[in-house]
Amino acid sequence: MGPSGAGKTYLTKELSRFGVNAVDSDDLLGLYAWYDCKKEKVPFPEDFSQDFLDNHQFLWDRFFLENFLKHNQNVYLFGMAGNVFEMLDLFEKVYFLKVPEDVIIKRLDHKSRENPMGKIEHQKRAVLEWSREIEEKADKLKVQKIDGTLTSIEIFQIIKAK
Repeated sequence: MGPSGAGKTYLTKELSRFGVNAVDSDDLLGLYAWYDCKKEKVPFPEDFSQDFLDNHQFLWDRFFLENFLKHNQNVYLFGMAGNVFEMLDLFEKVYFLKVPEDVIIKRLDHKSRENPMGKIEHQKRAVLEWSREIEEKADKLKVQKIDGTLTSIEIFQIIKAK
């Protein structure tokens, strides 16, 4: 897990190239959705406005995830959602990709980035704020941190060794 810009999608692609069963949670249609304050699904936003970000949550569907993991054992799932900490019991191991804020901003601005989140200044501020919040939660739950600036192979060696 980690904030936008931590390298989750990049790691998924790189590890998959080496034959690792790595999956980006954003590729699992049905796993995630945006929800309003009434916990009702809303359409995927086009602009991620400040108002939208202040009043909506990006959440995973636990039933979908349980079913996916039941049918896909020995998978390395890279992703993040507002309720990911409620799903930790579904995983054998969990790691937090720690990346300095300046690196997160560089990655959000990178021309190869396909995810629309983090392209606008208010989104970048939201990503950095969320990054601090989820790192604090990860610390409280004693989730092991991994330096997200390491190479994909170095990160995989750490994950695989545990």
